Amino acid sequence: MLNNPLAIHQTRDGYRWVMLALCALTPLAVVTLPNMSLPPLFATIADDLGLTLVEIGVVWGAGAIAGIFFAMIGGTLGDRFGTRATLVAACLLAGLCGMTRAFALDLNTLLLGTLAFGVFQAIIPVMLFKVARGWFPPRQLGMASGVISAGFAGGLTLGPLLSTSVILPALGGWRQVLIFYGAAAIALSLIWLVVHPPKQQHAGNAPHPAFIDGLRHVIRLRDMWILGIGGMGINACFAGFTGYLPTYLKSIGWQALDADRALAAFFMTSLIAVIPLSVLSDRLRLRRGFLIFGALILSSGVSLLGVVDGDLVVPVIAVTGIIFDSFMAILNASVLEVDGLNHAFSGTAIGFATMIRSLGGTFSPAVGNSLSGIALSAPFLFWGGMAMLTAIIFIFVLKSKASA
Repeated sequence: MLNNPLAIHQTRDGYRWVMLALCALTPLAVVTLPNMSLPPLFATIADDLGLTLVEIGVVWGAGAIAGIFFAMIGGTLGDRFGTRATLVAACLLAGLCGMTRAFALDLNTLLLGTLAFGVFQAIIPVMLFKVARGWFPPRQLGMASGVISAGFAGGLTLGPLLSTSVILPALGGWRQVLIFYGAAAIALSLIWLVVHPPKQQHAGNAPHPAFIDGLRHVIRLRDMWILGIGGMGINACFAGFTGYLPTYLKSIGWQALDADRALAAFFMTSLIAVIPLSVLSDRLRLRRGFLIFGALILSSGVSLLGVVDGDLVVPVIAVTGIIFDSFMAILNASVLEVDGLNHAFSGTAIGFATMIRSLGGTFSPAVGNSLSGIALSAPFLFWGGMAMLTAIIFIFVLKSKASA
């Protein structure tokens, strides 16, 4: 029997649903809702701090820079010290560092706060998928990953909708918004402390050997590299176009609220589809085929944004979004199913793949935004090309039975 008061009298099978619900709530409140509230605020922040469009792109990509290094470090910490301790610390420190951005005075101070926030945000998704691996059997791993991704999608959907229309007016300014989100992350750290069983009795959750052992094991797996590099193209596409879209639509004459709601359409359709498509991938075992199909949809849809205008923009955004969170859920499930992976190092594996794909989000916003000097729509063609690169990699290089 577990010592946690909420876990007393719960069976292993029953209590895992409590854990899954918390795994869905955490990314919404600590990762995606705070992040996706920023693009609608960028114009206000840029005016207050005197930032250019390219500098805003640098800030938007700064969190991904932290992910390059700390996603894998966080994964190994979870392998060694357990998911409970790691998640409590990561949520607490993410909240504190996120608050520091509210006191930014210029580009450098905003960038520093964003980097610190990104360090601890990068650890959280890695740990959540490790929790799923510890509490759910392989036949339900796609479903569990889909529910977690639905949490991400919920924040992605609500961020653009609530940021400037509800939260900003209610709190009185963008600085207060950032303080609010920091407090929410601190609250989640306390919830993890109470809800997660102190003694992790499930497979894959016990402490494991040192960092170097996990790293040596993971880097020898060919498909781990391929999934990471493929994910890099998708991350480049996603980070670039989501950060730029509200600014682009406002620049071509859209009303501010309409521009923010257009981005929300992408995340709304993604949220609706993520769990059904993830469950379908469990039943059909079509991991690789789904990843190829998803990359092609994202590439085509984002590229079309550089061509269509008027009433066609929102339908294109909505159709493109159907696949995104399902793609990320299945990509993470595929990482955990790579042939030869010792699941004692599942945190290191997810962290390693996340580290590689985070590279895409570091360069993509600034490079894509710089193309706006050629034409305002040109960045979308660049970001669509990055997703197409992923599709090509998965078609011609990824051949693993576990991901097929």
